[in-house]
Amino acid sequence: MTLAIEPMTLADLDEVDAIEQHSFKNPWPAQVFRDELTREWARVEVARDGATLVGFINYWLVKDEVHLLAIASHPDHRRTGVGRALLAHLMALAAARASSIVTLEVRRSNTAAITLYEAFGFVTVGVRRGYYAEDNEDALVMTCTLAAP
Repeated sequence: MTLAIEPMTLADLDEVDAIEQHSFKNPWPAQVFRDELTREWARVEVARDGATLVGFINYWLVKDEVHLLAIASHPDHRRTGVGRALLAHLMALAAARASSIVTLEVRRSNTAAITLYEAFGFVTVGVRRGYYAEDNEDALVMTCTLAAP
């Protein structure tokens, strides 16, 4: 698989929404992604294998920090490296903009995501008890401190 990662456009909204709906217990409505496209600090990027949209990543640029909000791949393309490629893209972007840290929250039960994050150097620094309102599951707060340029 050869992936191209590029900024999301409104034309991608339905495909991103479909991935979102299949990926999360409490998926965000499509309007959230439409709104993200209008925010100066927000970024949504998509991964394509040829013409097929296979994943997306949503993050915020906050001063010298990058905050990862969501990363997901299409169910038919899971465990093929899409998530890894999107996260590698994000980490390279964070380093290029001289960010000092990348932060995220992840469900305590999402061991696949936690394993991926740990492979990129993220460590758990805290717990947000009952963070996910729909089922009261805790979120792990994970960070990756980046080397100074």
